[in-house]
Amino acid sequence: MATNKKPVEEVTEVAAAKAPVDPWKEKVTIFIPRANNGEANYKIVGVNGRMFKVQRGINVDVPAPVAEVLQHSFEAQEEAIRFIDKVASN
Repeated sequence: MATNKKPVEEVTEVAAAKAPVDPWKEKVTIFIPRANNGEANYKIVGVNGRMFKVQRGINVDVPAPVAEVLQHSFEAQEEAIRFIDKVASN
């Protein structure tokens, strides 16, 4: 009775390829511009109950989910500004 066994290296590679990647371990370098007068020199970001205080004006390494939330936040701010400009010009 012959069995079709795969080499150990190949099985390990397949298992590694299917293993889920932890996005919290992936770091992304971001830059948040300095705040206007009166604003805090940091931005608070919350993701799934985890809170982060990200300093403005310098490059900061943050987990990928934090960078994604900040990206969505800035996109929403830009969309709001475009909407206000459009409404104000009518």
